[in-house]
Amino acid sequence: MPESRKRRMIIRARTVVPMDGAPIENGAVAISEDRIIDVGKFHEVSERHSGQEIVDLGEQPLLPGLINAHCHLDYTCLRGKIPPPESFTDWIRAINAEKAKLSQKDYLSSISDGFAEAKRFGTTTIANLTAFPELISQIRAPIRTWWFAELIDVRSPDRANEFVDLAIKSLKSAEDWGLAPHALFTASANL
Repeated sequence: MPESRKRRMIIRARTVVPMDGAPIENGAVAISEDRIIDVGKFHEVSERHSGQEIVDLGEQPLLPGLINAHCHLDYTCLRGKIPPPESFTDWIRAINAEKAKLSQKDYLSSISDGFAEAKRFGTTTIANLTAFPELISQIRAPIRTWWFAELIDVRSPDRANEFVDLAIKSLKSAEDWGLAPHALFTASANL
């Protein structure tokens, strides 16, 4: 795309918190398309990039995007539905009882709601552990997402290779993905 047609803007904030260095009071970030091209004091950045659209955040700070390195968007819809448990096993049983009530459509809505919430709070990257990798091809993630298939084979350790193959097949519809054996007590040595 020609330089003159690229979307450019300057975002000004009371405080800009860069990835490195001290916070910048009355700071600004210059953006071209989806790339940060300059960071500094507002008057300096606006001089270097004159004529650009200015978005003024007023008194709000501007921070780097947040990263959620471990989440389960599948279960966003379970918030508030599971009472405080007496034990870990009670908690697992309660989750499984609620999950049994959910349809594929419910899980897709839950994932969508989780993305919307994450985006609203400034999350720009998610590592999502999903129990349903087969749903990934139906989802258009609105933010950068790494998909991890959560693998559990405690009841079928002889089928570990099959679980892995199915997960990989489903995950290939995502750009960034990996495998996530659940825990020592739910993943066999085969997994």
